[in-house]
Amino acid sequence: MADALQRELTDAGVRFVASFDLDGAAADLAQSEGVKGAENVEGAEGDEAAENGQSANAAASALATQASEADVVFVGFWCDKGSCSPAVQHFLQGLAGKRVFLFGTCGFGESDEYFAQILERVRAYLPVDARFIGGAMCQGKMGMGVKRRYEGMLEKDPENAQARMLIDNWNKAQSHPNEDDVSRIAAAAKEALEGIAE
Repeated sequence: MADALQRELTDAGVRFVASFDLDGAAADLAQSEGVKGAENVEGAEGDEAAENGQSANAAASALATQASEADVVFVGFWCDKGSCSPAVQHFLQGLAGKRVFLFGTCGFGESDEYFAQILERVRAYLPVDARFIGGAMCQGKMGMGVKRRYEGMLEKDPENAQARMLIDNWNKAQSHPNEDDVSRIAAAAKEALEGIAE
């Protein structure tokens, strides 16, 4: 999603100074410090969890320092428990005085109201002097573990209408983000940039 958005905005004349995968960078840093995978950053216990969280925060802080050179910071995220990942939360907290556009993906994509709630939760991590210039979201893929959990619900109760709905939504989400999603988010980003240029 981020690469496609960057291409669209570059074609519209936006110059990007740098781009990076914050969650990937946090996971890479955690792995280089002996963590077996990104899931361990959230799933570890005790001292290991504290060390892994510090690794993710260190990566986010280093990237926020790089972002300090930008006029506008575009921050993409995937929805994690109704918000964004801890690494993105920490990164956002380091964007004092910056203009920020948020974009994200969420497994449930039928509700603009739900998207707005997620954006508000994520926006809350910005410092008070950061300027939120806009945001947009779309539906995004979910992992196989999520589908297996839903299938388990259906196995326990074959008449479970909610489990059927969740599986149907999981299947629908696999085709997102698509070109329409990217175009819609790019249009929102362009509009936000035009708003600060005036």
